[in-house]
Amino acid sequence: MSISNEQKQGIIALLKNCEIRKLCDTYFDDNFLWTIKGTSILSGTYNNKEEFFEKVINRLNKLLSSGWRMHILNSYTDNNTLIIEMRGEVKTKNGADYNNEYCWIFKFNDKNKVANLTAYYDSLLVNKTLNENE
Repeated sequence: MSISNEQKQGIIALLKNCEIRKLCDTYFDDNFLWTIKGTSILSGTYNNKEEFFEKVINRLNKLLSSGWRMHILNSYTDNNTLIIEMRGEVKTKNGADYNNEYCWIFKFNDKNKVANLTAYYDSLLVNKTLNENE
């Protein structure tokens, strides 16, 4: 199965505006796995949407100002895999920059939904931001 250009562009559009909840609701299987690689405080595997939002997104949103934007640097598709490189820009609520870079690897299942997402980012920046702002 190949990822359609419509799917790819829909995902990119939601990422640009940091609409992660809508991204998950629209494109992800109910029982997806989201794995954050590295050694950050948030690294690990999350087994569903609610766990991921509770332990990662909601935690970060408490620390970050509104207006988070993602700049898509590159995107690649190969059969059932979509890879997106991006750079985020936002400030923490205390005014510090939180401009992380990401590489997300989306794996689609036979239902044409994201079953696995593997995320890479700057673990040191995540740890610094959490340690200084929580």
